Amino acid sequence: MKKSKKFIIMSVVFVLIIVVAVGIYFFYGKKMQNAVTITGSMSMFDTSTPERAVGISDYVFVAKINKISRTEYRNPVTVETGLFSSEVWTTPYTYYEIEVVKNIKGELITSEPIEYMQYGGINEDGETYTFMEGTGLLETGKYYILMADTFGGDGGIIEVTEPNRRILLDDVENDEDVENSELVKRYEEAYKNEYIPEGFYNWERYTSKYDVNYKE
Repeated sequence: MKKSKKFIIMSVVFVLIIVVAVGIYFFYGKKMQNAVTITGSMSMFDTSTPERAVGISDYVFVAKINKISRTEYRNPVTVETGLFSSEVWTTPYTYYEIEVVKNIKGELITSEPIEYMQYGGINEDGETYTFMEGTGLLETGKYYILMADTFGGDGGIIEVTEPNRRILLDDVENDEDVENSELVKRYEEAYKNEYIPEGFYNWERYTSKYDVNYKE
């Protein structure tokens, strides 16, 4: 009964704020019995092919994940859990320290580590997790192709959320392997043939503070 009541409350909240870009439901989803809460997709565009995923991204690059730097908690929502009790739910955002090994689209700095943000991560209780469907924490020490947007306007950091825009490179164990990776070559070709969806340029695009050409 308690879990059902939470779901009903969250559904009502979602209907009330559907006019915004992302509803509360997509941040929180339905409470699960296990340690992971899965939320809906936040993608506004089709990212089902490399060409489409590359086309809507500000930056596409190969990165090594050094470590998780911290987790921030935002968007607090008080949810009634009983007649005289309530809980405050927040949204976790995980921050990583990463190294850009190779730029495919855009030009991020490679001379020093940069910060990358992901929607999802460990919740404030320190025990459970919230992730978008199809995602999870990135593995430290691993290499990925990341197709990123700029978060927070010009001079912001970079963020990647959708599963089709963060690709684990199983064939890369060190920086030298990157040039020989078939997946990296595939995404280099995808950039040459990137697909820009109709109406995409109506969205305002920003330049990250980690872009080599960014000036304050």
